[in-house]
Amino acid sequence: MTYRELLGNASERLSKSEVLFCDTPLLDASVLLTHAAEITKEKLFASYPDFVPVEVQNKFEKMLKKRLSGQPVSYIRNVKEFYGRDFYVDNSVLVPRPDTETIIEKTLSLTSDKNNRILDLCTGSGCIGITLKLEKPELEVTVSDISKEALNVAQKNAKTLEADINFVNGSLFDKIEGFFDIIVTNPPYVKSSETQHMLDSGWPEPKIALDGGEDGLDLIREIIRSSLNHLNDNGYLLIEAGQDQAEKISELLSKAGFHNIEITKDIEGRNRVTSGMK
Repeated sequence: MTYRELLGNASERLSKSEVLFCDTPLLDASVLLTHAAEITKEKLFASYPDFVPVEVQNKFEKMLKKRLSGQPVSYIRNVKEFYGRDFYVDNSVLVPRPDTETIIEKTLSLTSDKNNRILDLCTGSGCIGITLKLEKPELEVTVSDISKEALNVAQKNAKTLEADINFVNGSLFDKIEGFFDIIVTNPPYVKSSETQHMLDSGWPEPKIALDGGEDGLDLIREIIRSSLNHLNDNGYLLIEAGQDQAEKISELLSKAGFHNIEITKDIEGRNRVTSGMK
């Protein structure tokens, strides 16, 4: 079977799957096939007329079956690109989204010679804290997560990407010491009812990284309250959440005494990051 035939067959299987809703079948199949064959996308296109080695076909078929069962491409490959870098991911962490690059841009715009000590709460894969450190090596970055498994993933990524950062395993601020100039967080913010529906439908990402309580804001309320005890004067708190939660988060920040409150939109024009100054 040629690469073209194999790719076409896989794309058709993905598009007709009754288990999986896949709106990018050709893209998914192409990404998996390049991974199985250990070639670039350009090489794959150039190899369309060529016959696929049996060992590559077998490896690709195993990966395709995982995708057909509902697993994300990123979990199957254990790789997700974020801010131009490849991050290791598995089912103990959320898959980094392009929307989260918004909090990177906003944070970098607030850093200066004085704003250089940063805390990344609920770090997951570490994509936020690690990216900030790599973009501005002069920053002192600490990342924290309640999940030991997630923190292991963050440590793996930091080692691979050569990011010299600090790690804390604990719930929110429980084991955090000292004060920071900027605190960033992409915490669980999905409503409990929605989280359960997602999981019942076969959603592969971990509940602990999704469930934000009855209205999705339980952890965010606690982060806003407790951050005041860990922010330097004129320090910033940046929170990524759902687009329909930004206004409420702005109110919570204002009631807690924050000022210079802003809502930053993502590339699609949706409310993504809410920030305020202590």
